[in-house]
Amino acid sequence: MSKKLVAYFSASGVTAKLAKNLSQAIGADLYEIQPEQPYTTADLDWTNKRSRTTREMTDKTFRPAITGKVENMEQYDTVYVGFNSLSGGMLHRQLSIHFWKVMIWQEKQ
Repeated sequence: MSKKLVAYFSASGVTAKLAKNLSQAIGADLYEIQPEQPYTTADLDWTNKRSRTTREMTDKTFRPAITGKVENMEQYDTVYVGFNSLSGGMLHRQLSIHFWKVMIWQEKQ
């Protein structure tokens, strides 16, 4: 039997709920990707040009620090990765690339 993992990043809780539902439905382990510095409501205001998420989206060098990592990644045959949408529905490229590398390739931050 294949072993599955649902890994997710959720700033507001919406993706967390979906990830939990998915993991239960398919019998997968669940892993929450967490930034070292949690997001506040003000951070998530993508309409504010000075908010944290807006600055992160425009800074191509941005690589957030995260807490923890998936142990024994090789045990999983299938990995589902869930991310939030920021900036009016545009995927936060820097976050997704960085989290994927840390989880899958176990890169050091």
